[in-house]
Amino acid sequence: MAQKDQSVDGDFDGTAFESAEVNKLARTLDENDEELAELLELLVVVQELSEDLAPELREAAHDSREPIAELRMALESEDTLVLVQRVGENADMLVELLETLEVADDLVSDLAPEFQTVVRENRETFARLRVAVEREEMLVLLERLGENTETLIELLELLDVTYDLAEDIIPEAVDVARENRKPIAELRMMVAGFCSTYSEAELEPHQLGQNLGNMFVLGSQLGDPELIDAVESGLGAFTEEEPPKKVGMLGMLGALRDDDVRQGLGVLIEFLRRMGASRAK
Repeated sequence: MAQKDQSVDGDFDGTAFESAEVNKLARTLDENDEELAELLELLVVVQELSEDLAPELREAAHDSREPIAELRMALESEDTLVLVQRVGENADMLVELLETLEVADDLVSDLAPEFQTVVRENRETFARLRVAVEREEMLVLLERLGENTETLIELLELLDVTYDLAEDIIPEAVDVARENRKPIAELRMMVAGFCSTYSEAELEPHQLGQNLGNMFVLGSQLGDPELIDAVESGLGAFTEEEPPKKVGMLGMLGALRDDDVRQGLGVLIEFLRRMGASRAK
């Protein structure tokens, strides 16, 4: 042993290591002797495990040579590479999809018993509904609905707008009707009287419409501002507080010299002439 120690010391003396570095290495080994022992034991275990598994791995590789080759060819194909690339690019979406599928699976698991119970309790109702749906009239109705989808959508939109409009107008209409109850009742009585007169006169609807049209035309003509001014001026003779002076035969003859009186008589005579000509037809 002394000889070996001497030879080792002699070898270290012949190297380029300095005594300080050798002492530092020795201290490091002393400080980590437990970790080094554990590492050596771990290496021994790994070696023994490798010796036990190596034959099994060789046999498994030998038995699975063809499947491994096929798997290698599949992984090296362009489609697989594209698929893996797409999966990597959409990893977040795939995770969300898997979470959604998991939630849907839980939901289906919870709802399936309830659906089975509902179907079992309503079997007769479903049978009648199936017979009704399979009828030719129902098929024709569904076909018509499909052909007129756009029209139905427009109708639903119109109903929606009408409903909103009614909700806005109804309160106002109720307030107006409440505030004008008496005029509405009087208007109702006027319409009832008009209907009674119409039924008693035994006029045809067309003739009644013509008469009303003639009244409207006459009313529009009577609404001429010049005619209204002339009639108001003439009616003023009846509404003044002091009545006009009495006129005899000589007064009438004297009034014929007045241009205004002659103008009025001319209009009156022309009115009578035209009315007589109309009655003579």
